[in-house]
Amino acid sequence: MAVLVVEDNPISSKVFEHTLDKHGYETLTAHDGDQALELLESHAEIELIITDIMMPNTNGIELVRKIKDRSEWSEIPILVCTSVKPYNLMNSIPMQGWKYLFKPIRADIVMERVKEAFAQQKPALQNPDQTMSQIGMDSHAFREILDEFLKLVKDKIVQLELQVKEASEEPLELQDLLEGARLLRAERVIDILDKLNRCPAGRKSEMIPSTYPWLLRELKTVQHYLAIYTS
Repeated sequence: MAVLVVEDNPISSKVFEHTLDKHGYETLTAHDGDQALELLESHAEIELIITDIMMPNTNGIELVRKIKDRSEWSEIPILVCTSVKPYNLMNSIPMQGWKYLFKPIRADIVMERVKEAFAQQKPALQNPDQTMSQIGMDSHAFREILDEFLKLVKDKIVQLELQVKEASEEPLELQDLLEGARLLRAERVIDILDKLNRCPAGRKSEMIPSTYPWLLRELKTVQHYLAIYTS
């Protein structure tokens, strides 16, 4: 699982990086909000953000607001790390609904908050070994299924990228994707597709502009994990 650390202090940045790496997390580092936004654009696998507040260029408060304004990023959990006292933050961003880390950084507290954040969200893709056992298939046959699903995911990514680029409100055929996601336990993709299916036909076009970018990001995350597993 990938964590984006947004921190302009090189010492604090290294503390986060070494702590997360030690516990098996992939870490990407940005030194301000602008770099963080660039990494979010290019790395769909980011599933948690830890950000400082006081930074040059786009600061942490502006970064959080920009993330929450984008449908495809709005569900990414955020840990706000700062030396600013809680009562001084209340006029900037609400204390309720956010998770905070207060400096000086303690590795045990960092990992406690990180594990809490991941525990509260569904995984992008269930461990394929667990899925293979649940389905009851041998590894060779299951690998063929994974390869086919990966092809399907790549195809839908291409279609969604075109759809988003053209700002089209025409619905795509996604039933085959839903069936594959259910088989391989891509829970977040299932949730998005079920939400689209529950929407009345007359309102579906209203949902597409906000939902398809979100689905696109989740499919790129699934593609990332499938590529790692099948490599």
